[in-house]
This record gives sequence, C-alpha cells and structure tokens, in this order.
Amino acid sequence: MFMYTFITILIIVICIFLALIILIQNPKGGGVSASFGGASQQIFGASRTTDVIEKTTWTLAVLLLVFSLCSSFLIDKKTVAAKKGAAAQSTTTAPPAELDEVSKRLKETGAGATPMPTQQPAPAKK
Repeated sequence: MFMYTFITILIIVICIFLALIILIQNPKGGGVSASFGGASQQIFGASRTTDVIEKTTWTLAVLLLVFSLCSSFLIDKKTVAAKKGAAAQSTTTAPPAELDEVSKRLKETGAGATPMPTQQPAPAKK
C-alpha cells in the first residue's frame, strides 16, 4: 500500500511539472526562446532552449505513462474486490417488515408447504 501511495504522489508531481512545461512552450516557436533575444551565438541559444523544453516534455510524458501503468499493477486486487463487495452490500435494502411478517405467518400455518401441481402434457392427437 505504501508503494501505491508513493507512486500516486509521483504521478501528481509529474502532472504539475508537465502542465508547467507545456504552458511555458509557445506553439509558434516563440516561448522562452524568444525572450533570450534569438541570438544564435549564445551559450543557451534559442534553438537549444526549445530542444531542452521539448525533451523535458517528452520525458515527463513517458514517466507519467510508466508510473500510471505501475500503479495499476500495484493495486491489491483482493482489497479492491472486498471494498466493492462491502459497498454493494451496504447499498442493498432489507425487505420491508410486512414481507417478513407475511413469511412468518406462512411458515406457521404451513400454507406454502404443499407443492404446486405439475401440468401434465396434453395427449398426442392421432
């Protein structure tokens, strides 16, 4: 259970970072790289900035996919099934008290004890 919680927290952190990285990017190629003046001779020039942001985006996306798949394998199937069963039992309603009383009276009188007559097949016509 600890690993599942840990991976869930990692997934949330990755989602936040991924959203921030995507918001930094500009679809027209401007983004952060445009704020550096566009000089190609800089140490961290315009083309390198977009490469770093793009690689970071892809890395975070792949990590999100991997951790999501890992979390599905770490879920304890028996615990989930038990929780679903408990939830299903708590949602079912008990029969009304009137039906309980009627079934008690039938048992006391023996009215429901006789078997119902079976229907005989009709004779074949010749």
